[in-house]
Amino acid sequence: MEIRLILFELLFVLYINCGLCESTLYSAKLVHRFSDEAKAHHSARVSRNGAEIADRVGAADAWPKRRSLDYYRRLLSSDMQRQKLKLNPQFQFLYPSRGSVTLPLGDDFGWLHYMWIDMGTPKVSFLVALDAGSDLLWVPCNCVQCAPLSSSHYSSLDKDLSEYNPSDSSTSKSLSCSHPLCEFGLNCEDPKQQCPYTVNYASDDTSTSGVLVEDVLHLVSGRTNASNMSVRAPVFIGCGSKQTGGYLNGVAPDGLMGLGRGEISVPSRLAKAGLIPNSFSLCFTEDDSGRLFFGDQGIAGEQTTSFLSSDRKNLTYIVGVDSCCIGSSCLEHTNFEALVDSGTSFTFLPGQVYDRVAKEFNGQVNALKSDFEGYPWQYCYKSSSDGVPKIPSVTLKFATNNSFVVHDPVFVIYGTQVGSCNHT
Repeated sequence: MEIRLILFELLFVLYINCGLCESTLYSAKLVHRFSDEAKAHHSARVSRNGAEIADRVGAADAWPKRRSLDYYRRLLSSDMQRQKLKLNPQFQFLYPSRGSVTLPLGDDFGWLHYMWIDMGTPKVSFLVALDAGSDLLWVPCNCVQCAPLSSSHYSSLDKDLSEYNPSDSSTSKSLSCSHPLCEFGLNCEDPKQQCPYTVNYASDDTSTSGVLVEDVLHLVSGRTNASNMSVRAPVFIGCGSKQTGGYLNGVAPDGLMGLGRGEISVPSRLAKAGLIPNSFSLCFTEDDSGRLFFGDQGIAGEQTTSFLSSDRKNLTYIVGVDSCCIGSSCLEHTNFEALVDSGTSFTFLPGQVYDRVAKEFNGQVNALKSDFEGYPWQYCYKSSSDGVPKIPSVTLKFATNNSFVVHDPVFVIYGTQVGSCNHT
């Protein structure tokens, strides 16, 4: 029996009659992606720009024959990739296979928030810092200059930290300099060599550098009809062979997960693959612990504010504050733009805004202002051991009357000099 594959082509023809038009007519020619004309254009690009174009786009001699099975297979594959951007994502949300809980590890680890993740095949666990102010996920790898990984160096650890080795993971793939996300690809002598990376952070002389690889991040689905389903998501990883500055002195010794808006970040890769909505939540409780969920879109009816546009090179989470309110008094000329950064402990205000806010706050505090030797803050108040004086509320107002109340705008210093300091 002969089995036939019948593929139907739907042709839509649009006819526009302008009639007698005096305006200039502009036209553009549509070229099918697998036509002979497109093939000729591709061959010309290769001859002008070198073999790396062929590597990235595909060799001309591999062009599918029109109306062949491979021709339609490629068209379908392209359509399916586009549909991933339009259809509902596969999962409502995802979280790391080791759990969604974040860990506050205190001064030992630079006061950042951390969580355990599993990567590679077989999977290896890493304790990574969480940073919404950067994009790259990197871990110590083929170390030349890395922080100590032995638990004996850290009082809050009961097991050694890990070092990533791409050759030990069967799912690891190197990224070449010709890859679209290789930022330093133009500096490579050979487009086929492995893509180098360097990320410099805001802290003085703090950086990580190495090469980029692709491997799987082990996650768990949070969809109601796919409870506890394991997901292996391909992500880009910085194989960090050399760290400097704070990364050698307790900050993120086992790597860092950038949660920024750049294409290379984990949330962006998961969303582009159609696994989750293009969002995530990072929430903290009063004891500084928290949870991370990729794809979480929040609770209906909760207050929101939109991110402001930023330049394409530095896609960060920037919000616009319309005004600052102390108690019931909302101050004029206290609007500013701010970067939302999970790697920063304090809220920093522009100088003039800080002066207005601090002056109003100081006027409403029912306590004696005092200087505490050895502390950098200007507004500290002495109090008895019986309790903290009455403190006015601090509220940041955003567009459309949404607002955010600052929890605990002062912190208490215990000891022979008992008091509290404004830490905004």
